[in-house]
Amino acid sequence: MRRFDDTELWEVLNTYNDSPAIATVKLDDILDGFLAEIHSYCREDRNIAERTRSLNYLRSKLTAYLEDRAYTSKKFTVLRIIIKRAISSIDSELMIIKMDLEHPERFIEFPADPAPLARWGGSINDLIEYHLGPQAAGVLQLPSGRPMNYEESIEFLEKTYGITVPQPHDRRGRVLDRQKNTSFTDEMRRTLLEEAKKRDK
Repeated sequence: MRRFDDTELWEVLNTYNDSPAIATVKLDDILDGFLAEIHSYCREDRNIAERTRSLNYLRSKLTAYLEDRAYTSKKFTVLRIIIKRAISSIDSELMIIKMDLEHPERFIEFPADPAPLARWGGSINDLIEYHLGPQAAGVLQLPSGRPMNYEESIEFLEKTYGITVPQPHDRRGRVLDRQKNTSFTDEMRRTLLEEAKKRDK
């Protein structure tokens, strides 16, 4: 269970009675750091039960400071406000956990930049040559069933292989200008025929 007792805020809570003259601005900075650490912990620890235990333990410790009579004098007013703000943030995280349990479909996360599905071991020009046939034939389609245009097909290649195709229109033009010189496609055809012969043996 994470206790957060190694944070700067905890150090202030344990020593404030001896040196209550700490500046309000400094306390605000300490609170911001504490809240950032809570937020980071809650995003990293996906074990809901463990996260709930840690947050509830932390909340009870902070509440104990508020209920301690030694902290009711005026010199602790700012510190009490800081503690209440910390508890409010913890309550927000606990509410998020409750919502996650009740409506898990709202918390499905998708990577902003998903990893490539495969690695292309040839040249970019070979990939364009290999790819142009299905794209031109219209068999490479969007989920709606509409054939991809060339720009959409390039985006598909870049996401699939995790690459960047520089000057895609120039490369397309060079492949089409070759006409009969489709060396990569020819090599793929020979490879396919060789595999077929192996199977027939």
